[in-house]
Amino acid sequence: MVAFAGFFTESSYAEGYARKRGLLQFVDPRIKMVGMIILLICVILVTQVVWVLVVLGIIILLAVASKVRLGYYLKRVWLFIPLYTMIIAVPAMFNFIVPGQPIVVLLTRGQPLLGPLASPWTIAITANGVKGAILFVLRTGTAVSIVVLLALTTPWTDLLASLQSLRVPKSFVMILGMTYRYVFVLVGIAQERALALKSRTLRPGRPREMTEWLGVTLGVIFHRSMNMSELVNMAMISRGYDGRVRKVTAFHAQAFDWAFLGFLLLVAGILFTIRNLVVI
Repeated sequence: MVAFAGFFTESSYAEGYARKRGLLQFVDPRIKMVGMIILLICVILVTQVVWVLVVLGIIILLAVASKVRLGYYLKRVWLFIPLYTMIIAVPAMFNFIVPGQPIVVLLTRGQPLLGPLASPWTIAITANGVKGAILFVLRTGTAVSIVVLLALTTPWTDLLASLQSLRVPKSFVMILGMTYRYVFVLVGIAQERALALKSRTLRPGRPREMTEWLGVTLGVIFHRSMNMSELVNMAMISRGYDGRVRKVTAFHAQAFDWAFLGFLLLVAGILFTIRNLVVI
């Protein structure tokens, strides 16, 4: 119950940032999306840790200027992302994946292991491997920071309309929009079933009983989601839905929007000029 309530509270709290009067909230959503894509390309192609940190610094400054609470924003991105990416990056730190100058030698060739057994290889953590792992973690975290900041400062309908204006296929936009909306519906169904179970339970359930209940709940949610998708699809078609996202107000790019895009293009141009990017 606490987890379900936290999901709705977190979602409502995040949507509140899109209604604030900050820097990115004033930028045309289409221009903002193009600018964030430019920053993503810079992060993906950069080869120096210092320039990834420069892009990350720009993102943090944009978040502060957009009145996004910094503690909330950094926790949302950097609490879990480095953990998962580090798990992927750890093997690349060893010499048998990325050769280089060893900085920590774990095993040397011929070192006794157990009884007559000895290590056939030298296993060490290399400087190149550590540098690559740090770069990978920073790249991933910075890229996620860009996407999260875009989502926090843009209403969902504006985000979908921007994708549509950038000629993203209508089917993709429709699936994305429906997925976002009905995640809340399905979580609500799960919350109702959890509340019903709690109100009819006198003692804590045994692990086996809870596993059975979870399996039944997943089956019910799947069945109801299938029925709901068919009913909603027929209702939308009967009301003239053709797959396009419509807004009450149209987008109008102003001089401020183009200045914002020009600033991000300037940042990207500087990074390319100093040849710290790998151009494919």
